[in-house]
Amino acid sequence: MAIGRGGSSVKTKLGFLIYGEYGSWKSSFCLESLKLRNENGKPFRVLFIDPENGSIDSYLEKLEEDGCDLRNIYIVYTQSSFEVKEFIRKAKRNEDFYEFDEETGIETDTVYLDADGSPFRPDMIVIDGATVLYIAKQQSMLEFSKKRATVRAKKKELTGIEKEVAIDGASIEIKDYQGLKFDGQSLVMDLLASGKHFAITCRQTTEKESFKDKNGEIKSVSTGKLIPEGYKDMAYNCKTSIQMFIDEEDGVVKGLIDNKDRSLVHKQNEILIEPSILDWQIAIDKNKGKKDFVNNSISDSVDIERKAIEKENAKFEDEFNTLDNSNSSSDLNSVEDYHNAIKEAISKLSKTEVAKRQAEIVKVNLPKAYQKVTDIEQLRAYLKIVS
Repeated sequence: MAIGRGGSSVKTKLGFLIYGEYGSWKSSFCLESLKLRNENGKPFRVLFIDPENGSIDSYLEKLEEDGCDLRNIYIVYTQSSFEVKEFIRKAKRNEDFYEFDEETGIETDTVYLDADGSPFRPDMIVIDGATVLYIAKQQSMLEFSKKRATVRAKKKELTGIEKEVAIDGASIEIKDYQGLKFDGQSLVMDLLASGKHFAITCRQTTEKESFKDKNGEIKSVSTGKLIPEGYKDMAYNCKTSIQMFIDEEDGVVKGLIDNKDRSLVHKQNEILIEPSILDWQIAIDKNKGKKDFVNNSISDSVDIERKAIEKENAKFEDEFNTLDNSNSSSDLNSVEDYHNAIKEAISKLSKTEVAKRQAEIVKVNLPKAYQKVTDIEQLRAYLKIVS
């Protein structure tokens, strides 16, 4: 269902994509969100999802020394994009988060409380390591491709080395890559729809372009441009994209505003010295007196579109059936019309079906040979049976 809102009454939410090489402050930039304050002056509560498994542990003590209450952060360790989306949905629905048993890693019945002693409700969601989510998803698709290849090999009755090569040589297909792209877009859109501030980090890689050589073979060549590694086009729907890097000349960590900052805190392509998320406190402060806005996720929209398509297809099917029935009666006027229609209908039946229809015809006292029938009502009844 579409959702509408006024342009001036809704809170602005931060939405970062932070990418860069190892040690370029990506995690610490996001962790510093614990020092942000919402429009009412309360410290941020941060849901921190860590696919890198412990990448932030060494930073927590320093944050505590800086005055941050670590009860305001809830850390989740997972490499499953499905589980990540479940935690985003929990945050969106304002559901309770529960403490985990440190020995078993199993969720307990104890509600996790923030620094105020209230059930934890995040202001911000951080996904620190989307590249790992991508790799895990890609690997799961590769394993599925091997299962798919096994089924195909069995169907073709392949054996021995032929079967082994078919399975081990299985690769991700084009439709799988489309699924990967959707998974990345869905992740960002779920965050946008959550009504929370968010930040995503990922590693960086060199952009490559494909081309055909003189022999017609597809090859790739590096463009030299550095881009986020993993899900394709993630930066498109994020509000602020920052490439973090260590300046080779002075060794200082810097951040390039990569094309856009929709919050308008920094300019396009501006270079920040030792970038800090605290720069964006000014954008949060402008939210005072405004309302939260929770939107549909892309998964919700896909479900709506699927149901609409099913409804549309059902309508066309009904129209077709009505048209078909109309053609079988109103378009037939003469005895010859009915004879031709009956002949065509019978030609589409198998011998077994013809025998069944003849039995039905005899049962209602109609002659087997329709060519001898001249009564329109009888012909109409005959046509209905064979159709």
